[in-house]
Amino acid sequence: MRRHILLPIILLTVIGVATAAWISVAALWSHDNIRQQDDAAYESLATVERAQAAHAAIERYAYDILEFNEVTPQETIQRRFRALNQALSAEIGQLTAFETAINSSGKAGMLRRTVDDWNDAAEIALGLVWDQAVPTRQHLEELGDQVDATLSNMHKLARTTATERGSYARALFFSQVVGAFSVMLLVSGAAGILFLLRGRRLADSLLTIARAMERIRGGEFSAEVNGVERKDEIGAIARGVSAFGMSLQDLTAAKGRIEHMALHDQLTGLPNRRALSEYLSQLFRRSRESNRQAAVLHIDLDRFKQVNDLLGHAAGDDVLRHAAQAMRAQIFSGDMVARIGGDEFVIVLSEIKTVEDSCAVARRVIEAVSKPITVSGQSVYVGASVGIACHLGAMDDPERLLMDADIALYSAKRSGRGKHCLFSDQTREAFERDMELLGELRIALDREEIIAFFQPQVDDASGEIIGMEALARWRHPQRGLLAPGAFLHLAFEYGLGDRLTELISADAVAGLAAWRARGLSVPSVSINLSSKQLRDGGMAERLDDLAVSAGLPTSDISVEIVENVLFNDEDDPALTTIRLLQERGCRIELDDFGTGYASISNLQRFKVDRVKIDRAFIAGIDSNEEQALITRAIIDLCDGLNIECLAEGVETDAERNMLIAMGCSRFQGYAIAAPMSRDDAASWLLRRKHTVERVAAAS
Repeated sequence: MRRHILLPIILLTVIGVATAAWISVAALWSHDNIRQQDDAAYESLATVERAQAAHAAIERYAYDILEFNEVTPQETIQRRFRALNQALSAEIGQLTAFETAINSSGKAGMLRRTVDDWNDAAEIALGLVWDQAVPTRQHLEELGDQVDATLSNMHKLARTTATERGSYARALFFSQVVGAFSVMLLVSGAAGILFLLRGRRLADSLLTIARAMERIRGGEFSAEVNGVERKDEIGAIARGVSAFGMSLQDLTAAKGRIEHMALHDQLTGLPNRRALSEYLSQLFRRSRESNRQAAVLHIDLDRFKQVNDLLGHAAGDDVLRHAAQAMRAQIFSGDMVARIGGDEFVIVLSEIKTVEDSCAVARRVIEAVSKPITVSGQSVYVGASVGIACHLGAMDDPERLLMDADIALYSAKRSGRGKHCLFSDQTREAFERDMELLGELRIALDREEIIAFFQPQVDDASGEIIGMEALARWRHPQRGLLAPGAFLHLAFEYGLGDRLTELISADAVAGLAAWRARGLSVPSVSINLSSKQLRDGGMAERLDDLAVSAGLPTSDISVEIVENVLFNDEDDPALTTIRLLQERGCRIELDDFGTGYASISNLQRFKVDRVKIDRAFIAGIDSNEEQALITRAIIDLCDGLNIECLAEGVETDAERNMLIAMGCSRFQGYAIAAPMSRDDAASWLLRRKHTVERVAAAS
């Protein structure tokens, strides 16, 4: 069998090599011929040009003598004229040798005759030869023009000949190449026919084995395979196919069990990532044939990690089973729900009519998953965020569709819990920008480009500074100073929040120590801690160490937390950390009050030191009556609970005056001062101190 396959291949290779050699030799010969023709033509051109120059030199010399431009002895004139004439004669001799090269047969003789006529006339005119009939200047010029015309004609012939002969040589080379290829095609065709005739017998044998393999593939594992008795390669293949059929018969019995284990999640019974990939590949093939539209929904459970942390993994498993059941109930026959890891699920809608169909399913999934379930006697609430990517016939890569759905999920989670987002070019661009910024943020943390900016908090009633809030800023080497809204969500979402908070906390405490060293009075500095950081059992000790290293008491540090922390169960480690901080004298400030879901009972139970009314309730308070009523209610609530109240985001005098009228005189915002660096804050504190001193002295 090897001989039947290799012989035609070797023959075709030899033909190819011979043809290539033929073309190479022809190319070398043609190149040499073209070069010789070009050299001859170009040399003749140069000779004509030199002859023209020599004749021009003789003419100039003769005319200078005839015009009596200089007085020259007769012997000198004769010697100079003869020398110039000899140079011209030498070039004419060269042109005679090139007559064949430039197709100018007889032109050199004509040139010599016209030159001789001009020379004879010039010798008489110069007095080198005596004759009664002395030629006129006009006659000399006419003879000279005849010489120039003959030379110009020869120059044109030389250029034309060079072009024609080069074209002929190239055309000859092309015809040789075409001939070589024609011969190669003829011989290759004959060799191909021989190969087909020899391969037919081999193909018949292989076809018989292929039919047996097809029967085995169809489940006839004991199908008879012809040719097992042969001693050549065909016999070896036939015996191998027969043995393969017997092995498949044994393996098929265990295939179902193995397949199910490999393609399904053991906890929820849902298909896993591998099954999802196979399903998507089949779906895409079918959609190309039928032009159907499909959609992928990437789902991530909200607050699932909190359930795991607070109630244990068994409760987390119950939540996952509940979510799986809720999602199954929202899809139709032919669709798929898969668990791809952790608390992430994927729903594939095999056929949708419009994009809105997928959005409707997403809303139903969010609603179903968000229903409370009872775990270990407790009601547990989780939610879901959904990213949607639709296959509308323009994409052939299932993995790309999954990636698009993941990007859409990222956008949905950024916009808040319990949301769904549809993938678009804008979401991809936003995701890519965030990923680029994330890489730069990792480097920035190592380079300590993340620094604290400080915004003063003042009591308008007394005029005293009551604190400074430390806010993160990024001194980006290319983009300049970046506000936290540009990067803070990335830091906490991708595990960089602890490192960032560590830098800001250290910078904040160092700033407070530096101001006090300069005699500037700042009661405390406040830092923001997330619920995740509060659940870290060592957070209170780390803040202790930070204060001691700066020579400050821990009570000079205020910790800002969000409302949701107080909503958690009393066994939450975050609440334990808050109690430890309060025991050390730290002030606890409830940030962004009114935007979360803390209850009044929790405010009483944990007794925070200060409530910060969110900017959303302050903006436009002077012109919006309903907003003013809500803000007044918050202020009255704090007053009734004996909790200090501070309005953040105060930007105008009108807002400031309205808050004072409501009974809130503690402010933070641009109406007081913008966030500033440590040094700028020191300058601001110093100016305010001098102002207060001047006012006191004046009074």
